[in-house]
Amino acid sequence: MNLWKVIGRNLLFFRTHNLGIVLAAAMCSLVLTGALTVGDSVRSTLQNLAETRIGKGDIALLSPDGFFEEDLANRVFAKLGDEQAVVAPIALSRGMITTPDGSVQVSNVQVLGVDDRFWKLAPDFAQTPLGTWSMKKEFRKWGPKVFFVNERLNKRLKRVVGDRLILRMEEPSLFSRDAPLSGERDNKFVTMNEEFGGVIPSDGFGHFGLQGNQNEPLTVFISLQSLQKKLFRSIDEVSGSTTFANFLLMGVSGKGEIALAGAKEAMDESWKLADAGIEIKNLKDSNKWSIRTRQVFLSDGLTNKARALSSESAGVLTYLVNAIETQSEANESKLIPYSMMSAVEPGKVGFMNDGWKDNEIALNQWAADDLNVSLGDPVSLSFYTVGERRKLIESSRKFVLKKILPMPSPVAGEEESEWTPRFPGLSDAESCGEWDTGIPIVHKVRDRDEEYWDNYRGTPKGFVSLRAGQEMWGNRWGSVTGVRIDKGEYSSDELATRLRENLKAEDAGLVLRSLRSDAEQSVESPVDFGQLFMGFSFFVIAAILAITGLLFTFSMEQRSGQIGLLQALGWKTRKIRFVFWIEGLSAAIIGSAMGVLLASIYGKVILDLLSGKWSGAVAGARFEYDASFTSIVIGSASSACICFLAMIWSTRKLLAREPRELLQSGNYGVQGDNTLAVFKSWHKWVGLIFLTGSLCLAWTVGLTSNLASMTFFGAGSMLLIGGLLLFRARLGRAVDKESVMINLSQFDRRNLSRRSGRALVTVGSMAAGVFLVVSTGAFRKSPEESPENFKSGTGGFSYWGESASPIYDDLNGNEAIELFDLNRSLLAATKVVPLRIREGDDASCLNLNKALRPKIYGVKPADFSGRFEFSEGNWTSLNKVLDGNVVPALVDQNTMMWALKMGLGDRIQFTDGEGKPFDIELIGAFKGSMLQGALFINEEDFLDKFSQQGGYRSFMLSGKTDDAKHLAEHLEDRLLQHGVDFREATEKLAELQKVENTYLSIFQGLGGLGMLIATFGLALVVVRNLFERSQEFALFEALGFRLSRIRKSAMREHLQLALWGIFIGSISAILGIAPALLGQVLEKPSLVFLWFLFALVLLAFFWVYLAVFLTLRKSKLHLLKNE
Repeated sequence: MNLWKVIGRNLLFFRTHNLGIVLAAAMCSLVLTGALTVGDSVRSTLQNLAETRIGKGDIALLSPDGFFEEDLANRVFAKLGDEQAVVAPIALSRGMITTPDGSVQVSNVQVLGVDDRFWKLAPDFAQTPLGTWSMKKEFRKWGPKVFFVNERLNKRLKRVVGDRLILRMEEPSLFSRDAPLSGERDNKFVTMNEEFGGVIPSDGFGHFGLQGNQNEPLTVFISLQSLQKKLFRSIDEVSGSTTFANFLLMGVSGKGEIALAGAKEAMDESWKLADAGIEIKNLKDSNKWSIRTRQVFLSDGLTNKARALSSESAGVLTYLVNAIETQSEANESKLIPYSMMSAVEPGKVGFMNDGWKDNEIALNQWAADDLNVSLGDPVSLSFYTVGERRKLIESSRKFVLKKILPMPSPVAGEEESEWTPRFPGLSDAESCGEWDTGIPIVHKVRDRDEEYWDNYRGTPKGFVSLRAGQEMWGNRWGSVTGVRIDKGEYSSDELATRLRENLKAEDAGLVLRSLRSDAEQSVESPVDFGQLFMGFSFFVIAAILAITGLLFTFSMEQRSGQIGLLQALGWKTRKIRFVFWIEGLSAAIIGSAMGVLLASIYGKVILDLLSGKWSGAVAGARFEYDASFTSIVIGSASSACICFLAMIWSTRKLLAREPRELLQSGNYGVQGDNTLAVFKSWHKWVGLIFLTGSLCLAWTVGLTSNLASMTFFGAGSMLLIGGLLLFRARLGRAVDKESVMINLSQFDRRNLSRRSGRALVTVGSMAAGVFLVVSTGAFRKSPEESPENFKSGTGGFSYWGESASPIYDDLNGNEAIELFDLNRSLLAATKVVPLRIREGDDASCLNLNKALRPKIYGVKPADFSGRFEFSEGNWTSLNKVLDGNVVPALVDQNTMMWALKMGLGDRIQFTDGEGKPFDIELIGAFKGSMLQGALFINEEDFLDKFSQQGGYRSFMLSGKTDDAKHLAEHLEDRLLQHGVDFREATEKLAELQKVENTYLSIFQGLGGLGMLIATFGLALVVVRNLFERSQEFALFEALGFRLSRIRKSAMREHLQLALWGIFIGSISAILGIAPALLGQVLEKPSLVFLWFLFALVLLAFFWVYLAVFLTLRKSKLHLLKNE
């Protein structure tokens, strides 16, 4: 018979021994493979959601700070050269949707104006309003008079087809409403009241969005043409057109996809200056072309590119001043109210030579006559500039009259001055009284001023040097309103071509990004749920491995006589070891294969729990089970390997015994030196050192320290180790004394010490399990009852809200109070801290997707001084100036470590409002705050990088909770049109902490399962111990002890193992959770852990009783016959 036949027959003959190993390996494989398939399922679900979110879209062009001609879509399509390609123009906005009676109001809704081209890129065209889905009678036909919403929004609205819905959005302006002369002081709103047409399912593009998130955005779909007519009506007054869009979606309706490089090439060949709002104006009264933009102020990038076309180019800056004033010798003041002034470069215009000084001014004849001034007389200009938070600051500057200019030709009513761009609310006004420039009218407008406007419109009444003008009126939007180039150098078409060649599409803000690439990267969740649940299942796996080792050891001990016989017959130890280990490995492989069959059940149960009781960990996401072959192979192979290693480790000493010892041991195993005949005193002293160290550590740190939770957990761990060492010392002391036993307790201890290794493993696993399960509760967090503490997770803020439309004024200021009719007493009691927002990916623990471009908040550091707890840096760190094009940022520590997987000093690349890349460097981190999910930069840096984005959309309220509550309700009412929605800061923080707390609950739940398995291991130890002592019990019976008395003794003896383990683990855990029990920072643990300990005692009692009853249910007297 060869070796393999021996192994095969041993497996069959000892099948009852191997069955336990097979079941243990199956359990290990079930847990390991199941955990990996959970990771597969989460990954697969996120992948499916990403594909559903972008559909067949590959490339996106988003112009968040402007808009372009809708026809750009047709031009790009023509250049792509693929008949199946689709380029869909979209008007993207945000708004608030309500029912007519106001009973339901939903803010921050994504508004999509789309046409048929958009639906062709849906994941399933049949599910779109143009597909077979729309043929259902309960849905309206897609058209200009209907709203469609996605499933998530309709859950909030709860409307039926045919109901009316009211949508309110901010009307876009030509340029930022933060800018000077931007027009009206408050937002202009667009309202649409249409019929509800139906709900668009996810597969019909209901999940469409740019940010990677497992949850659908709240979306309403409108006909592109209908939205354009409403949204761009003011621009129509200027440009004569409403056919604008701010988003292009490119893809292929059939198979294939559009590459980013190909899309960029098509864009570079297709875009026109008009798409970027750039125009070349023919100046009729001079031999010049003027390069202008509908944003009024040319960006510095555009200015540099334009001026590079000609060395003789000239910059022009035109601005509205409050007054042109002079003072006579008799100290009588004369002024001209509200006039246009232009700043030009000396030497570039005929009336201003190279020697022109910055303190000199030229006035036209009308202004000079009106002021009655002569050359050399002093003239001053007063004007408004925009300060922080749109605060108007009036300044003035003195000049000397250098030249009086002849009057230009009159300007027709439909035309405009060659010096003055089209200012919204001013250029189209019929009279001065109709001006709506966004600045207060203080000076009286005279009849002669109206006459000048009628004849000359916005013709400047004076000129200063460009440098002086830029010092007075330059701003973050630009420092010129036009660039003049001589007609002799270029024709209009040539100039447009050269300028377009100088500018890339990105320079004009037309930046393409690969939606598909972003989607693929976003599904790489920052949390690998496979590894996460393997970690959560650590104690379960450890308990299974301990049982595997015990079962294999027991099996080997029962066959120790066979091992000795084989050695006596000349078999080498290496050969014997090979036989037994292959047997164990075979059982492990069979068990692992069986476990794979059951792993799907375990995985599905976990996924159901994640969608139910544990939904807090995944923000309510739902997952579909999807296991990969790779995970199945890795899980089963890994479980077989680690079970095999556990067997090797547990039997490493047994196979090294002498044949004589093994033959004498029979079926009970070798006792060896395990009786601790010589007591090793080092256990006692080392245990006392650990015990003392744990108490000293806890005393030193205290209950209220910021490091209390981690420190006391460490102290509890030290106490656990010390307790186990003292328990071992107690066992050793029991056999160290050779005196007669005094009582039954000492008798029990001596019995336990016969197999001290088993006893210590059993007590240690029970104690470690109790400690881990109970002490992890110390890391549960909850917001403080009072959010007013500046160092708490709310930073002392009581409420945090956002608006659908930006608010441009400081809500604490008089202008906003008057504009919105706010309650001064409420604002006096509570401060409003505004924040600017640049939309991006949610990088908080509520988003399972990887955040590629996190949301950015622009803050004023002084508003946050002393608030929140920092692990590194503070709010003043945002004032740092970093080398290169780098902006400093603060971030929550959890966001940095887990969502972004970065550290301090790491950088993330973003694109600014002009399409230029820049880096944000993480220079500081706050701890445990409600600020998770975003980056926080200085407001000055925010405005520098996103100059066209105006206003504030986020607001924090600082004050007493009751006062803040009243103010929040007041602001929601007074700012109803802006869609302001506040929520309690503690609620926001609790939502984030719920994720961490749910993870802890999962760990405790799986740890409890591990404890259940550990108590089963206790039963195995009891059975084996009693089996080994069968002849001893037979002797007791022969001496007159009743079998019931022997059972009680065995019960008492082995219950000590469980009770000691629970006691040591509980005491250690209580020390570990002391900050939560007695401190003020962490969440108070519930009494559930006491019930857990009580249940554990009952379970241990059950297993011990069952093991004793099954082993000692019959008399053992017959065993004495063999003696």
